[in-house]
Amino acid sequence: MKEAQSTMRLWSFQAMDACEMLEKNGFLRTEWRFTPANWRAAYEWMAREMTANSIDLEGYAPIWAWHSCDGTLNAPPTMSTARNLLTDMQILDGVCVVEFDAPASLSLLSSYNRFNDLLDSYLHSEQLPLREAFLDMFEVFPIQEYDHIQAALPYLQMDWVLDIRHLDMKPDRWDYDWAKIV
Repeated sequence: MKEAQSTMRLWSFQAMDACEMLEKNGFLRTEWRFTPANWRAAYEWMAREMTANSIDLEGYAPIWAWHSCDGTLNAPPTMSTARNLLTDMQILDGVCVVEFDAPASLSLLSSYNRFNDLLDSYLHSEQLPLREAFLDMFEVFPIQEYDHIQAALPYLQMDWVLDIRHLDMKPDRWDYDWAKIV
């Protein structure tokens, strides 16, 4: 008898062409060249942590997703989450929300706030701080008020996907219901 694999519900913001590729190929990976150059060292830091946690990226960059938002366990992202994360250019180019159940064994959870602290530290000094100074970002439970729990994954598979929907957002509008789930 096959043992059931533990999964977790996640949500990921992706460019429309990435969603099309996922639907067409049944699989999505991120090449390092598509990661922001000024943030790449912090992304590489997370990739090393994934490897240390037996998650093999096979040379690709992590795919980012949300596990819990706005200080609430298992809460999906809202319009506010999307607006705080996405640039005007990303919104103009088109963004989709991928809702999926990923294997827990492939998902490295971390505090979004602490990861941003690591990113800020790097951007300020252009050197990554000591690894030990930021390992507390993986202590995500209980979730802290106003924090988000993010997940880093090596890839997405179409057979995990529950829904792919267009994010209906315009960069020049501010009259959204910010608490609305995306």
